[in-house]
Amino acid sequence: MISHFHPFLTQPDLVVLNNLSRDIHAAEKPELSPSHQGDPKGDLPDDTTTVQLLDSFNDEASENFQPTVFTGWDEKDIPKPIFRYLVQPYTSWAKRIVRRPTDVVFLTHILLYLTTSVPSALCLFYHFSWPHATLHWVMQGWYCGSFTLMLHNHIHNNGLLASRYTRFDKVWPYILEPLMGHTWDSYYYHHVKHHHVENNGPGDLSSTIRYQRDELLHFLHYVGRFVALIWIELPLYFWRKNKKSLAWRTLASELSSYAFIGLMARWNLRATIFVLVVPLVQMRIGMMVGNWGQHALVDEVEPDSDFRSSITLIDVPVGGRENAAVQHGLDS
Repeated sequence: MISHFHPFLTQPDLVVLNNLSRDIHAAEKPELSPSHQGDPKGDLPDDTTTVQLLDSFNDEASENFQPTVFTGWDEKDIPKPIFRYLVQPYTSWAKRIVRRPTDVVFLTHILLYLTTSVPSALCLFYHFSWPHATLHWVMQGWYCGSFTLMLHNHIHNNGLLASRYTRFDKVWPYILEPLMGHTWDSYYYHHVKHHHVENNGPGDLSSTIRYQRDELLHFLHYVGRFVALIWIELPLYFWRKNKKSLAWRTLASELSSYAFIGLMARWNLRATIFVLVVPLVQMRIGMMVGNWGQHALVDEVEPDSDFRSSITLIDVPVGGRENAAVQHGLDS
């Protein structure tokens, strides 16, 4: 049995990899398969049992269901006293705030960003210092990936919190998006209204189909074009598609965001660079690096196929996200 899987993999990842490991072990040494070890009925976990176990992890009525509270630790990783007296009470409270128990982790991150990013940004505008600015930049760089995944869920599900918290659910993105490198609502317009429609095909402004994916100059052109021109190319795309309302709203979200950055720069230029400008450039580069990797393989026959142009990674923490992109494309 393979035992050197990445230590930060989730429990579902480990279940799948252990299942694959058993298959490999049985193929290499069939004489040691369950039927040769006093298990003629095959009581050891098989594919069907594995699938049922995986389903139970997301079944809120199952005893195997564990709401995700943190992205870095599972229940097994938390000391029992801390879990019992801190994590469990928080989880019970959080379940009443979010729409579904599976979304507790999103509330954790909303609270984390509101209590760290926002105060840090305000302090920089009132009392700027270079060490603080550097630490703030590092912190936001660490946050931006998980924040974007949370925002991704928010825009696809029209919110994360229970109905009685709808107002707050609509407000927090406008507070946090600029601090994480997103202009207001632009991720929704580009990702949902554009990218999922074109699906990396020829009409997709962020398509990789016209580029040689192992050429550095092609990569630099791809990233540079998005960073420099997406603010106008996306509204023009909607205009050409006769979606003039979306065009105006997209342009307004971009220009209002840039106007806000300009206004804050008049107050404190150095703070604005670290709090708003650097995260914006960093995020847009990061999104295109991610898109380049997710769409590195493009099928010549069916370039917009969710299956033929997909990638699969295993035994790495990011693998689940890449593999889920296939199903996500189908669902959208």
